[in-house]
Formats: sequence, structure tokens, C-alpha cells
Amino acid sequence: MNWFRLIAQELRLALGDTSCRLVLFGSVFIYAFFYPYPYSPEVQNNVPVVVVDQDQTSLSRQLIRMVDAGDRSRVTRRALSFDEAKSLCEKGEVQAILLIPGDFEKRVLKGGKVELSVWIDATCFFTYRQVTTGLLTTVRTLAAGIEIKRFRAKGMSEGAAMAAMDPLPLQVTQLFNPSGGYGTYIVPMVFILILHQTLFLGVGMVAGGRREAGDRSWFVASPGLSGAVSMVSAKVAAYLLLYSIHALFYFGVLHRFYDFVERGAVFDMMIFMGVFLTAVILLALALSACFQHRENSLFMLLFTSLPMVFLSGISWPVESIPSLLRVLSLAIPGTAGIDGFMRIATMGSTLGDVLLDVQVLAGLCLVYFVLATLIFYKNGQSEEMETS
Repeated sequence: MNWFRLIAQELRLALGDTSCRLVLFGSVFIYAFFYPYPYSPEVQNNVPVVVVDQDQTSLSRQLIRMVDAGDRSRVTRRALSFDEAKSLCEKGEVQAILLIPGDFEKRVLKGGKVELSVWIDATCFFTYRQVTTGLLTTVRTLAAGIEIKRFRAKGMSEGAAMAAMDPLPLQVTQLFNPSGGYGTYIVPMVFILILHQTLFLGVGMVAGGRREAGDRSWFVASPGLSGAVSMVSAKVAAYLLLYSIHALFYFGVLHRFYDFVERGAVFDMMIFMGVFLTAVILLALALSACFQHRENSLFMLLFTSLPMVFLSGISWPVESIPSLLRVLSLAIPGTAGIDGFMRIATMGSTLGDVLLDVQVLAGLCLVYFVLATLIFYKNGQSEEMETS
């Protein structure tokens, strides 16, 4: 059978089935807008805080106004006691407690050390970071202002007072994520995961659907090893053509629509994405023998999705993952795919910079191509024996 006819046949099978079409097209486009939307604010602001002011002085009120004026936290409640503030936190009405001690202004005016107590809901680390950063910034700003006034009272000029207060100023620049937003960090990586999982599921559903229908021609193009090679390569070409369009939509259109960081060279991104998608397709084809029914690929997807999220480094630093698990995770194309593509797309790396990821994906392509070819060849041999 003509190789290009095999490609057309595979595309007809994939897009002609309603369930497969929903996975290969519908889910990809639904996720494209559904997943990034909750993260569109990028940074959590105005986290509700309750203040227990035991000092009730002008300086304590100034501190409260400064806390409320910041964009990270917002003073929504005042409490007369810590127990009352704790109750509000337990009810979920606030997410942090700021306790100002009774001798706050007195100690500050005497130049003594003052301890402000803060309790923050740490069940959400992102909220915890926002409140901590906001309160620390506010307290340091207030302390700096008080110190500068003391230096000015000693006869220093304003410039000299500011230099004495902060002799070694630290300027922090956030690389590759200027806004420090969670969406910019997580969404592009999840886009790659979506392509990986929907592609894997779609190929598995096509294979399972053909087995349910008793259609052995999905595995057999022509007898012999050459027939198996032609069939596998045609299927790879068909799904690569389809998902290249999806990848272009995700990283060429949506990246700019959501204003995500994009520093990579287009050619490098295209080459890397092509190798990544090829590895995913070949993995699905190599496992196609396991898909006796179309639902089998869904079950496998459910069992592998969560481990893949953790092992890929999306939710946990790869440096903290045990070495054995890290090595085993390389058998999943998404592990090297997410790492390499994000370094190219957001950090401006070249293919040479991510050579290890490219080598891993190329190795997976080779291994899975051999496995898939052997599986299709075995099915072709079985078909010949049954026919004879």
C-alpha cells in the first residue's frame, strides 16, 4: 500500500471516530483556554490579614496603614485579642494574623529591639510567600524610615543617612519570569503535558477501537518487516502532522495571547518539539498491544498522569527527586520534553544547550520505534498464519 495512503488512512481513522476526535481536537482546544484562565491574575494580591494592635499608638497605626497600603496584603479585620484573631483564621475569613505588642512604640523610640509576631496559613505556599514578603517589606520600610530620621537628627544629610541605612543595597532581578507570576511558570509546562497526554490517549483510543472492531489492518500494511516499518512510520507521520498544528497553536499563538515569556529561536523550538512528539507517538504505538479496548488507554493515562507530573519537575525540583526515580522518569518523553523545551522557549537556550535532553528523546525514539516495529511485525505474522 502506498505510504502516503497509509497516512491519509490513519488520519481518517483518528478524525472519523467521535471519541478520538474529541480527545485529539476537542480536549486540546478546551484545555488551551480552560486551564490558563484561573492563573490569569498571575500574582495573588490583597491577601486578607487580621491585626491585633495591643499598642494602640500612632506608630502602630502607621504600621497598619502601611500593611494595608501594600498590594500583597489587605487588613480586613481588627481583633481585640489573639484568640479572636485565631478564630477568624480558623473560619477562613483571614489568612494571616499580625500581632503588634503593647510596648511597640516605646521600644522603637528608645532604640530597642521589637518583635512583631505573624501567623500565616501555610496550607498554600503561594499565599504564605506573598504575605511573608509583603509584611517583611513593610516592616523593613518602616524601620528604615525610623533609622533615617535618627541619622538626620545627628546632623547627617539625607543622602548620607540613606547610605548609612543601606550601605550594600541589593537589587533582585527575576530572570525568565519578570512578573514572578505563577501562571507564567506553570502554564507553559502544563501545555507540554497536555500535548503529551492527549496524544498518547488519542493513539491508544484509535488502536483500542480498531481491535474492538476486529480490524487487523491497523497493524498490517504488507507482509514482512518492511511492511511493519512502513505502517509505523506512516502512523508517526500522521500524528506528527496533526500535533504539529496543535503545538504551533499552543506555543505560537497562545504564548503570545497570554503574554508568556518567549526567548527561544523558532527553528530550535520546532526541531525539539518534533523530536518530542515523535517519541510520544512511538511510545503509544509500542504500547498499542496493551490496548484491547479504547478505554484501556484511558486507564493507563490515569495511572501515569500524576507520577508524570511529579517526576517531570513541575511540582517538585528534580534535584530533590531520588536518583533512581529520576533515571526511571527519563523513560517518559515528557520528562526530557518539558525540561528541554522550557529551557529553549523561556531561557533562550539553543539545541546545543539542551543536548542531553535531545539525546534522551532521540534514544527513546529509537527504542520505541524498534519495539513498535516488532509489535506490528508480530501482528503481521499472526495475520499471515491465520490467513493461510
